[in-house]
Amino acid sequence: MGQDLKGKIAWLVGASGAIGKAVAGALIREGATVVLSSRTPASLEAIALDLKKSSAGTVTALPLDATDQGQVETAAREIHQKFGRIDLLINTTSLSKFGDFLQLTDEDWLAVYQNKLFVYLRTIRAVLPYMIKQEYGRIVNVSGRGGHQPTLPVHLPGMSANAAINLLTKGLANMYGRSGIRVNAVAPGPVVSPRYEAILSTNESLGNEASHPAISTFNTAPVINERAAPDEIADVVVFLLSDRSRVMTGTILQADGGSTASL
Repeated sequence: MGQDLKGKIAWLVGASGAIGKAVAGALIREGATVVLSSRTPASLEAIALDLKKSSAGTVTALPLDATDQGQVETAAREIHQKFGRIDLLINTTSLSKFGDFLQLTDEDWLAVYQNKLFVYLRTIRAVLPYMIKQEYGRIVNVSGRGGHQPTLPVHLPGMSANAAINLLTKGLANMYGRSGIRVNAVAPGPVVSPRYEAILSTNESLGNEASHPAISTFNTAPVINERAAPDEIADVVVFLLSDRSRVMTGTILQADGGSTASL
């Protein structure tokens, strides 16, 4: 897409996942200064080092346990102090808790919400004061197609968290649009990643249609019968961050190969 984000300060939360890594590379190619956050310092440093080797962009690794509101607020403050502003926030965290609905516990559901929905809430709450003051901000939340249309039955906790994120995205877009802040979401379908392999494996372990009829009620096949590469999802994220999508806010952009069969 060029250098549409040149000079922008971007905070990428969830940088160690497949989509997160791809988004980090895309941001660098677009000219952004990127702060990478995840809870795994070793992998985060490795990603930052690889990006520094492959580009001339500015990359900073900032380890973060985003389930801790204090750490999130401190991280946002440190980024702002170092760079003078925070222009872009990209949320792409997740937690793998897959299984049969009757076997998943309250703790499983809470863990998914804590590591996804509430992480997004915390990071957005931390950067909004800076974005409001500078009258500029772009926020992209990575949710998932299951937040709009249920797909794999083993993924109900994550899908319900994604639905909440989609609604949060629309609500915040309405609230802060006049402050120069755009808030959008990308809802990927199947993506080539270890995480999606784990979802499929768990789903298959439930048995065939006869032993677990609920599986037959879920649509899992995209119209474009290919899984997306993480880089393809990253391109959609960058589009929503750039001025090429200037008239879009509160949008949940389905990047799911056409598998969402509803308006």
